[in-house]
Amino acid sequence: MGTTAQAQAGTAGAATGTPPARLRIPRPRWLRAYTTVLVIVDACAMAVATLTAKISWLGLNPEELKIRDFSIPYVALVLVTVPTWLVLLAFAGAYDLGPFGASTGSWTRIVRAGAQFLAVVAVGYYIAHLATLGRGVLAGTVPLAVILTLAMRAVAAFGLTWLRQRGGAQRTALLLGSRRSIDAFQSQLAANPAAGVRVVGVCPLSEHKPSVSGNGDDRTSGGSSAVPAGAEPPNGHRSAASDRAGLQPHPLAVAATLDRHRAETLIVTGGLAQGRLRDLARVLEGTGVEVLVSPTPADLEDLRSEIRPVAGLPLLYLDR
Repeated sequence: MGTTAQAQAGTAGAATGTPPARLRIPRPRWLRAYTTVLVIVDACAMAVATLTAKISWLGLNPEELKIRDFSIPYVALVLVTVPTWLVLLAFAGAYDLGPFGASTGSWTRIVRAGAQFLAVVAVGYYIAHLATLGRGVLAGTVPLAVILTLAMRAVAAFGLTWLRQRGGAQRTALLLGSRRSIDAFQSQLAANPAAGVRVVGVCPLSEHKPSVSGNGDDRTSGGSSAVPAGAEPPNGHRSAASDRAGLQPHPLAVAATLDRHRAETLIVTGGLAQGRLRDLARVLEGTGVEVLVSPTPADLEDLRSEIRPVAGLPLLYLDR
């Protein structure tokens, strides 16, 4: 009964151009946990920087900061500097970790957040009349916060690498492309065990039929391979743009393969006909599946993308 219902759902998806209803990939728990760790690390870095700057400039004696008609202890600055720092880091993109927990150019974003913090303090001088704020406290807090944030994030990244080398904190991936490009990508992954990618299936393109393997190490022999359901459009018509890369898998067939292997990411290593990448992006939109690709420039038309290094390779991450 359940099998029949699933078959009917798959048929309906093929008719409407939508992926299987079950294909909904949530954000990985380890990625949510790692983001939380970074927030805690950044908060601690600013708190330590604020207190250290206060002690180095004013000593351990309790000092008060006058703001208009009232005074607050200098220690209470932590209640202002910490949330301000976190908000500025968020706006600078320091928590944009991509699909694999790697923030490209994170140090530049943190430095930019430090410059913005100085601007916020400068505005506060005029709005809150912070003329009595010790300049030494200000001069020490911002650079120290930037340095501590970078150092503590480096420790967190080392911990993430340590987990990945032991098989944790990884995302499952389906590889789609020519057999040669898939083999090259898997060789690169084998040389970079800390990349955070675990291949659970491959969908190689061939001159005859696209094949789907259950494991990244599987190999087809003799050129024969099974055609996944829906590998061609419902009417069986072959795309005119597939003359270069051979038979092209239908986007719904790729979505079904992702659902079958419960792959969280689709990595396109090359070989797709022009326009097929755009069709894949549309079909997978809203499913939670992350798409990374090594495309030709024509494939990127009308698609938002940014470079996300994976296993040392500069793949393009489709921001949908």
